[in-house]
Amino acid sequence: MNIFFTDQVRGEVAALPESEARHCIQVLRHKVGDRIRFIDGQGGLYEGEIAEAGKKTCLLKVISHKENHGKRSYRVHLAVAPTKNISRMEWLLEKATEIGLDTFTPLLCSHSERRVLKMERLEKIVLSAAKQSVKAYLPQLNPLIGFDDFLAETDWEADRFIAYLGKGVKGALKQNYKAGQDVCLLIGPEGGFSPQEAEAAAEAGFTPVTLGESRLRTETAALVACHTIHLLNA
Repeated sequence: MNIFFTDQVRGEVAALPESEARHCIQVLRHKVGDRIRFIDGQGGLYEGEIAEAGKKTCLLKVISHKENHGKRSYRVHLAVAPTKNISRMEWLLEKATEIGLDTFTPLLCSHSERRVLKMERLEKIVLSAAKQSVKAYLPQLNPLIGFDDFLAETDWEADRFIAYLGKGVKGALKQNYKAGQDVCLLIGPEGGFSPQEAEAAAEAGFTPVTLGESRLRTETAALVACHTIHLLNA
């Protein structure tokens, strides 16, 4: 069954956004009386019955509602330097959302090759992936931020790791992360983090770790790190 999204839920009544309504009514040919499932992006998974259907509108009567669907005891924050080929970053966001991602922050680093992002496009990819994998929580997408500014704003409690190939590495991610803990993972550009960035991250409480013996592309490293955390919490 297709999953839809709306943040317009008021008690026992919900309204699909125009794009979702068009897909539901015009593309999939749903009609009044049909039942569909939808998420609100805040942990709510619903079943609703179509009460009104138009070319651009779809009103639903809420039949059932499950709160905190898929909620985990830990949160995953990926902070990644976007790749020059944006399709690789879009692939990462899609797969990380399907696996389980809470926050994504694009980083502007010394060796960054991409300095502009179209956030609206990334939001659509995340929403599509969440619906595909029946994730009731939508990941938070933060705007592009400078590496130093990100470190300065990181004052929340979480296990912190930076994937690094230089000096000071404390072993593999799997040997350092404690299951059940919130985690923030720093993944650099294809040129890697500079020694100065690695030092600044260490001073900010990020433990330098490896993701294995292979040298990985940015998007591969980020997905491996994300999946490793979930495996350790399985």
